[in-house]
Amino acid sequence: MSSEKVFKTVMVGGAGSGKTSLRNYFLHNSYSWRHSPTANPDFISTYVTLDKGEMIAMQIWDTSGSAESLPATNSLLEDADGVFLVFSSNKEASLQALEKHLLALKAINKTRPKGSSPMPVVLVQTKTDLLKPPVQDEEGLAKQAKDMCQSILGSNMDITLVETSARTGKNVTLAFRTLANICHARWSEMNAPVDAFLLDLKRRRAKERMSRHGDPIDMHYQFDMEDSSTFSMKQRYSIREPGFRNRFRKFLRRLTCMP
Repeated sequence: MSSEKVFKTVMVGGAGSGKTSLRNYFLHNSYSWRHSPTANPDFISTYVTLDKGEMIAMQIWDTSGSAESLPATNSLLEDADGVFLVFSSNKEASLQALEKHLLALKAINKTRPKGSSPMPVVLVQTKTDLLKPPVQDEEGLAKQAKDMCQSILGSNMDITLVETSARTGKNVTLAFRTLANICHARWSEMNAPVDAFLLDLKRRRAKERMSRHGDPIDMHYQFDMEDSSTFSMKQRYSIREPGFRNRFRKFLRRLTCMP
């Protein structure tokens, strides 16, 4: 694994936009024709492979698209590491529902610490298998969604659009991998100074002690019974010797309870 960090991501969008089907296809690589609307938010943790081949842990929250559950969805966005903005290709109302989530996301970005970058988002267009000619009208819907994101979140916001279909599996993995790459890159950039300090500390601790003749020195502990009731442990140093002699001495140390 590339890190011990678990990235929290939230899928938001209107009712019937295909959030649940999108997540289920990514997790199980299959599409179910039978599904019920999501009533309460729930999450599933899984591993996502980055473009570099590394794997990170991702927590994927599925939310309800109803207006009554909007406060619960907004509370999940407050400490999220990334957001999937999901809208359907065959529903104009999906864009209207997406606008409410964008306004909530804009308010959350204002409360983030000063100097921190906005929360990364990936715009996901679902049900592209239902597109019919002429495709220009549907491409216009995707352009409207992207323009709306940039007008609300800011024109300098980098919005990535991924066209998906949970029925055929088109670009489903790409959508989750795209947000995983962005979240991991942001997290690595933020923790780069800390990682450099820990790496330097590890190198200094791993530095070998050397004798005046340039021979490596090993540290070990010696256990002594000073009298019938006192047990002491003393720190000792010895010059490392190569070959069979060194292995034999280590074997004797194990027999005498010395590491």
